[in-house]
Amino acid sequence: MNSTVARCFAKAPIGVRSIHGAAKKTVPAPRGDIQDPSAFLTKIGRNSASLADKFKSWEHLFTATSAEMKADMSLSVKQRRWILNWTEKYRQGVDPYVIPTKPVKKKTK
Repeated sequence: MNSTVARCFAKAPIGVRSIHGAAKKTVPAPRGDIQDPSAFLTKIGRNSASLADKFKSWEHLFTATSAEMKADMSLSVKQRRWILNWTEKYRQGVDPYVIPTKPVKKKTK
């Protein structure tokens, strides 16, 4: 290993990037007609309301990580991404609304 590479590793230990900028996520206050996880999950659609019993509280909904949703709650990738995207939008002040999925077109020959 040459000295330049060795100096780079000495300055930034491996794994530092993974915690860089990892601020604790805030839990927004419920607003409007959304007062609990089931109301939130109903509003975002895509059959998320059926997952309401997996979240213990409002705080748990906004602090659960993708890894926790996968291991402890057995949520699929699509479900995790959908919920995490909407929780972040809610933190930023966007009220949830249903975004319909596009129907799959049938193949024609």
